[in-house]
Amino acid sequence: MTRQRYSAKESLNRILRIFQNKALSSEEAETVTGEVLSEDEALSDLAELLADSLPNEDAIIPPSLVASVAEANEPDAPINTRALTPQSHQWAHEYGGIYVTTGTISQIILTADNWVKITGTFQNEMLNSGEIFGDWNDDRVLVNEIGTYLVMYQASLYSFSNATYLDMEAFVNGVAQPQTSSRTYFSLSGTVGAVRSMVGFAPVAISAIGQAIDLRAKADIDATITIASAQLFATKLVG
Repeated sequence: MTRQRYSAKESLNRILRIFQNKALSSEEAETVTGEVLSEDEALSDLAELLADSLPNEDAIIPPSLVASVAEANEPDAPINTRALTPQSHQWAHEYGGIYVTTGTISQIILTADNWVKITGTFQNEMLNSGEIFGDWNDDRVLVNEIGTYLVMYQASLYSFSNATYLDMEAFVNGVAQPQTSSRTYFSLSGTVGAVRSMVGFAPVAISAIGQAIDLRAKADIDATITIASAQLFATKLVG
């Protein structure tokens, strides 16, 4: 049984069309339709195409040469086995998040010593990449790949109610991540105090596909906290 499927002429025409992103009707031999170039013509066009000098044509990277999500994130993969397009480059540096536009305020009502998910605050998503998706409608970041992620948040806020300590933490599927905790104290009561900025960041383990990261706050007493701006962000570290 011969290994060869295509002649040299057909192979060159097929290679040229692949780099032109022109669909081929079949993988069967002798099924290239339309204008079939000679070997010299096909090689000439291919040389010009790759040199960006073929009129009205742009070369594309064939999908077979583009890194998949897994390949883009594989630390032990041989160098240059796959090309990183802008999309797969994002996969190789996976991140995503949600944020609220500065100047758009929202109030969070807290009951003493209870963690309350910050909802109704986030209005936008950051650029999603790979397997991390900013689901601002549900005030969370979804992660669809097991691994370790650096989770970061920042919130600029002030209080309209009682003086209180305020804690903030990231949660994964309802489970607190105390390594991300931050704390501040509101000393003013009944008026707008100075803006406080709460920041937290730490590695967080994602142990299953589809886990959700959200941001929660807790006060020592009943309180209403006004958030002026906030963001919740995750980027992949290991996995």
